[in-house]
Amino acid sequence: MFITRRLAYCLIVVAVVLSLGYLWSFFFILGYVLAGALLLATTYNFIALYARKGALEVVRVNPERLSIGDDNPVDLKVHSTFGVPVHAIIYDEPPFTFQMRDLKLEADVEAGGTTTVSYTVRPTRRGFYYFHSVNAFVSVWPRLLLRRFKTDQQFKTNVYPSYFFMRNSELLSVANRERMWGSKLVRRMGQSKEFEKIREYVQGDDYRSINWKASARRHTLMVNENQEEQSQNIYAVIDKGRGMQHTFNGLSLLDHAINSTMQLSYLALSRADNAGVLTFEKSIGAFVPAARTSNQLNKLVLALYEEISQFHQSDYFSLYEFCKRKIQKRSLLVIYTTFDSLSALRRQLPYLKRLALSHVVLVTFFVDKDIEDLATAPADDTLGYVTQMVAQKFSFEQKLIINELHRYGIYSLLTPPEKLTANVINRYLEFKARNVI
Repeated sequence: MFITRRLAYCLIVVAVVLSLGYLWSFFFILGYVLAGALLLATTYNFIALYARKGALEVVRVNPERLSIGDDNPVDLKVHSTFGVPVHAIIYDEPPFTFQMRDLKLEADVEAGGTTTVSYTVRPTRRGFYYFHSVNAFVSVWPRLLLRRFKTDQQFKTNVYPSYFFMRNSELLSVANRERMWGSKLVRRMGQSKEFEKIREYVQGDDYRSINWKASARRHTLMVNENQEEQSQNIYAVIDKGRGMQHTFNGLSLLDHAINSTMQLSYLALSRADNAGVLTFEKSIGAFVPAARTSNQLNKLVLALYEEISQFHQSDYFSLYEFCKRKIQKRSLLVIYTTFDSLSALRRQLPYLKRLALSHVVLVTFFVDKDIEDLATAPADDTLGYVTQMVAQKFSFEQKLIINELHRYGIYSLLTPPEKLTANVINRYLEFKARNVI
């Protein structure tokens, strides 16, 4: 049995009123009345909580898996067998990694009723997490006493790469998904030889696709529309080197790349392309060959879930040799990586140039938010001026990296981590529209 603050405050009020009775006798009578009422209310609370048969059952709806970087809901179903309405204060014990020490949930439950309370957790690391017990404190009006119920709800759950995008997009059409994920619209008329249909000309269509005979019959311009190329190989190549351990919004750049890989793969599969993944560090890590089977997305999730990195120096020579042996068909290689300087790029450039001879290579690297902030921050003193100049130098080198890649026919994408997925998908759609792959 536990007393509430309300009971403690009531005892203090009664004691003060009785103390005033030594000055004015009227307060003795008022104090005795208040003390009697408090005793009756406390007795009622004790009988309602302990003397009658009643209990509070709290069942956590344990999530089978959690999505990294997303707000994952956790539901608690509260069922009361008391004969009177009760007020429950619930303290769940989520994994200690979340550091949710002030997690407190309250619920009013009718007699014999059930209600649900929820909270969210946001994991920032892949792996497994343990939920522990649930503690509930029950009180009845006027909430002077508390009764504790503890439920052993220990449960192990796994944190996978972000998959909420699939749940949120399943009810949308393919075109709507692209508008949601991409930040701009890209014309997608196919350039293959497979004829699909004839439609009216709209501004931006290729003049070479005009069907003059159909245009003469309809007295308006008509164009031939061909099917988009399908069954193309799309590989997400993830660098697990030391630069990918930097964090943004609680997630490492490696996890940002993994989440982007899942969404790109999902879109590629929905467009009848083959999706695969390859990770590397000082050696090759996971490799899932590009395919379009029904369980391909599940294979990718499991492969990326198990990925760990020691953040060593990345070996691009191993990447080139592996791609030469294992990836024979011309493919789009979306390489998620980061380069700190132009000299770092030039060390790896020979291998990227060789890859670009056989595949379409899109090197995706990240804008360093901290450096960008320093480069644009006002300089108040000599130290601030020097810091700003160094930051601007690093920012300028990233533009030089783009130019250097462009010289050798290698596509590049410099993007902030929060816009990674939208920008990568836009480039993929652009490549499809231009028949680059």
